[in-house]
Amino acid sequence: MLSTTRFRTAARVIRGPVLLSLSIAALSACSPALNWRDVQPKGLNVLLTFPCKTQQIAQGVQLAGESVRMSMTGCVADDMTFALAHARLPTPAKAALALAQMHQAALANVHGRVTASTPVALTNATPGLADARDLQIDGQAPDGKAIRERVLLFDQGGDVYQLTALGPVAKFKSDAAQTFAESVKLSPSR
Repeated sequence: MLSTTRFRTAARVIRGPVLLSLSIAALSACSPALNWRDVQPKGLNVLLTFPCKTQQIAQGVQLAGESVRMSMTGCVADDMTFALAHARLPTPAKAALALAQMHQAALANVHGRVTASTPVALTNATPGLADARDLQIDGQAPDGKAIRERVLLFDQGGDVYQLTALGPVAKFKSDAAQTFAESVKLSPSR
């Protein structure tokens, strides 16, 4: 069963107006080995490859000045958390603001700093949004331990997404985060 009370910071994020970045840590643990499988989260226009069996949670949040339902699909494997957060905005015009807020929340949630940043250019994603980024963030977990996060932020017509691979710096597997990031496939807009 999914629980957001397992990690105090995750519960705060879900109730707050920011992205569910650390709530992914609340997802139940999977097999310790990476067992890649294609997943299309229910109701979403995206297919991606997760290294473990996923679970899904959803919560109402404030994003870009709107009350929206944010879902998170994710799992934990080999000391890393892999997740995809999604929210559908009432108007695509708010996507830039939503991505900017998600970008800032990803940093704030881990008291982090960006160590690498490149534009995201996914087929069928909305082009040209300033915060559609592929980020590497170094920060700290609530217990003070150093963590690393790979984050992709992107939009498709008002559907905003955040893909996250997160783990302790000492156990972070860049190749697994890369495989996860490269697996994202957006279908043409519905």
